[in-house]
Amino acid sequence: MKTNRFILAVSAAGLFLAAAGIAKADLIPGGVVDISGTGFGAVNTVLTFQGTGQGMGSAESGCVGVSSAGVLNTTGSSVCQGGNVGGNEKAPAAFPHNQTFLVSNASQIGLVFNADQPAGGAISVSNLTLALFNSSGTVGFTSGAFTPVTLTITQSGIGKSGFLFVLDPTQAAAAQTAINGGFDLLGLSATTTPAAGGPETFFLTDASGTPVPESSTLSSLAIGLFGLAFLAAARRA
Repeated sequence: MKTNRFILAVSAAGLFLAAAGIAKADLIPGGVVDISGTGFGAVNTVLTFQGTGQGMGSAESGCVGVSSAGVLNTTGSSVCQGGNVGGNEKAPAAFPHNQTFLVSNASQIGLVFNADQPAGGAISVSNLTLALFNSSGTVGFTSGAFTPVTLTITQSGIGKSGFLFVLDPTQAAAAQTAINGGFDLLGLSATTTPAAGGPETFFLTDASGTPVPESSTLSSLAIGLFGLAFLAAARRA
């Protein structure tokens, strides 16, 4: 397994991790993030999906996580959570489009949705689900009961518009419990409507929505600020 070290940010979910169950909580909107220069390779992208061909105009869905064989960066229905079906993930299942991340501090995780809609059209996000896997691919935490959000103003082009989603401080405690129990690999599932041509992406930030550069530039960051490490590498079977 190759690893890259890193730092992240979220606010997490509302129930304690039961020994025999999965903790659940809600992801909530954290506001608009005015950013640019966050295209592929510039930030730590978790999930990228794109409806094309006959799928244009309808829903598009993507999922990334850890497979039951322990393979990181796995995409598709086998790792989907929260009622998502996947299938529109943009290749590759690795950098720079779809990556799983090793997290250690749940109170410092943010997810920014970068919509790429022609002419800045509206888009709706549903079933947005953050999942925490262990190294064997077992899920120990999922966010749940996501309230669909319609974003009425977007921008065309990758890296131009950002919408922050976080888990609140109470919910962070549940995610932290899961992390402490070894469920520390972050994956994501989501569905958006309509598919209008451009790829939709989610990338990791700190909880305020400040982008964190790709791992090649991490050595210049004060990693201790958030006390969080991450992993974004494919595990070869």
